[in-house]
Amino acid sequence: MRVDLPMIVLRFCRDLFRALIRSLANRADIAIENATLRQQLAAYQRREARPALRPQDRVLWRWLSKFWPRWQQCLVVVKPSTVIGWHRWAWRKLWGWKSRRKRGRPAIDPRHIAMIRRISQDHPEWGEDKIAHELFVKLGVNHSTSTIRKYMVRRLNPEDKSQRWLTFVTNHAKDMFACDFAVQFTATFRVVYVFVVMELGSRRIVHSNVTTQPSIDWVKQQIREATPWGETPRWLIHDNDAIYGQVGRKRGDATGRHYRCHLDQWLDKVMGIEGIPTPYAAPQANARCERFIRTLREEALDHFIFLGVEHVRRVVARYVEYYNRSRPSQATHAIPEPWPELRETPADEGELVALPILGGLHHDYRRAA
Repeated sequence: MRVDLPMIVLRFCRDLFRALIRSLANRADIAIENATLRQQLAAYQRREARPALRPQDRVLWRWLSKFWPRWQQCLVVVKPSTVIGWHRWAWRKLWGWKSRRKRGRPAIDPRHIAMIRRISQDHPEWGEDKIAHELFVKLGVNHSTSTIRKYMVRRLNPEDKSQRWLTFVTNHAKDMFACDFAVQFTATFRVVYVFVVMELGSRRIVHSNVTTQPSIDWVKQQIREATPWGETPRWLIHDNDAIYGQVGRKRGDATGRHYRCHLDQWLDKVMGIEGIPTPYAAPQANARCERFIRTLREEALDHFIFLGVEHVRRVVARYVEYYNRSRPSQATHAIPEPWPELRETPADEGELVALPILGGLHHDYRRAA
């Protein structure tokens, strides 16, 4: 068997060289590990309540985390996530310093800004698209709509181009009534309907009544009783209850007037009142009367077990009297139709007395003479 001596020597040299390199690498790794442990020990020796790390300590560990694979195994002072946080903080500071003069979109020509402000101030109804076309076609100034929107004159309500419903109700509250129904059950599970009519300006309940069989004729009679001696309002707000004789879409008559229900036609022809039905699924359009219905239910109806229709009528009538004459309204900061003695300036002295309302459910507080 022939032995290739040069090849054997070559392999021996190669293995010896690898062993030497491995030993040198292990020594370097051990040296780095010892240095890091010594550095952490020095940091512990400087601590008071906790290790006090200096900026150079943080720089060292940021550098080791990038170039040394075993840095996490030797880290004792802080968590590895803390070192990564230092590294990210340093990069944020670096890029913040580099971009300190290049933040945001560059400003446009001040003359163009003055043009945009002038046009948007002269024509508040114009949007950014129309202003952009005006500038580009006539003046040769080309900017994006987002840039133009940035420099337009700000308006409080840019979308509010017509009178809102709340504004209309507030301006004409003294000439406007509102009506609504509430449902109440008796002890024998009989359904009783409570009908109220409110004057929106003062929150005064001008009329209330109860029935077990509501109909369009009964509602007409209640409106007659609510407006005696021809003291009729200009508008009457109501919902879209079937009791009012709904006809679906608005239908016209021989005079060309259109009505949504038979009640509106009767109000217009007979009473001289314009009926305003609220939009479908929009109870907030009659919010003031709806709020009284909730108050009536929470402060009176929910506290009794009614024995019959007359029982409901007495409770509703007594509470309406208390509501109009003695109960301050939080909306108007006043009493809708106070008793004569409450219209005078209250006395400075006198013992406080409480007059019971509805068997002590509520109290009317006065000063004793």
